[in-house]
Amino acid sequence: MRSQLITEGRLNKGVLRVRKIVWALLALSLVPLKISANNAGNSNLIVEDNAAATTPPASRWTNLLFLEPKTIRPSQKTLKARIEAEKKKPEIAEPIVLRLKTTELRPLLAQLASDTAFRRLTRSEKASYKLLRSLESRIEKKASDAVDKSSKPSIALLTLETADLSWLDLDKLSHALVYPSLMPYLPVDEVRALRKSDESVVSRWSNHFAGRFKEIRGRAERWLENNPGAMQMPLDELLPDHMKNLLGRYSPFRGRNCFATALQFADPGIIQAKNINMVKEAGHSIALINHDEFSHALWLAYDELTPKQAALGLEFGDVMAIVDAHDATSYTSFKHAVVHIAGDIYLHKPSKSASSPIEYVRWRELVQTWQPIVKQFDVRFFRRRPGFKINEQSPSLAIEKIRWNR
Repeated sequence: MRSQLITEGRLNKGVLRVRKIVWALLALSLVPLKISANNAGNSNLIVEDNAAATTPPASRWTNLLFLEPKTIRPSQKTLKARIEAEKKKPEIAEPIVLRLKTTELRPLLAQLASDTAFRRLTRSEKASYKLLRSLESRIEKKASDAVDKSSKPSIALLTLETADLSWLDLDKLSHALVYPSLMPYLPVDEVRALRKSDESVVSRWSNHFAGRFKEIRGRAERWLENNPGAMQMPLDELLPDHMKNLLGRYSPFRGRNCFATALQFADPGIIQAKNINMVKEAGHSIALINHDEFSHALWLAYDELTPKQAALGLEFGDVMAIVDAHDATSYTSFKHAVVHIAGDIYLHKPSKSASSPIEYVRWRELVQTWQPIVKQFDVRFFRRRPGFKINEQSPSLAIEKIRWNR
């Protein structure tokens, strides 16, 4: 029988205890991901580390993954759009704020000004002084790092404005705003074995990728044809096209959040679904899904995995929601959502800020981020109901369900 979505009100302490016991048993049976980075042929590659503060959830993918440190840069087009948004789209704008020492305005010009602008400013003392005064006048918020709070604040937050485009070098600014992340790879031998229809590999891939196996196998084999000499295959190649296009990209506006990203993985049109994204929140773009809208979407199109089902391992595309079990009876218990990819690698949007891109994250990093800020840290797993289209339900039903959730 198809598992029904367990509502917050039915999530009791007994289920929580069973779930934790299951994860502890799973930890003993998980195959560790071990390989030498030198053997991978790239000294920058590091071995995936599954040692975490708490037991990571099981995955049906227990084979090798390589992880490479990476930084994600906002494009010049995105940066320009964010700086100009204050005038063009003030209702959803999120200004770029630079954090610097109060004595670093002149070095800031040297680091971020275009060569032409910097030469012009340094030649004209009057122009340089005028710009510095303009920047100083916009330091609205200061935060002191000093132990002695009575001392003068040493840190300033500077908000960039449209006028700054006259002197900014957007390429330099892009480098200054890079976001640390990682890039996962699969060993190319896996893909070669898959292409040769190795029974064990085909079985492992079909088990993990489930309903997407045929599509993903085709993607992997086409990539191998185009990259015959490669040693690792970027995990990006296995993502749905719409998510592959969003990965690592910055939005110019405030809005897109973890719930929208998790739901979009299986349904690219979820943000436009009127029976899901029914409220357009002030100060955010349409790419924002609220707690209640997320809860309702799960109820419509997903089944929650029971501890027995979770014990069989997470599939590619399963949604894992971090919840506060202390507040389990409310839809607001949902705190964060990620999509399972392989091993202990997940895809997520860290926040609704325009300053964070969609990226890969490890279980350990999720725990380190969320455990300190959630009263009773717990996770719930959801799997998309096969063949179900979320827009089949009427808006009136959606409204009634959200009222019921409240």
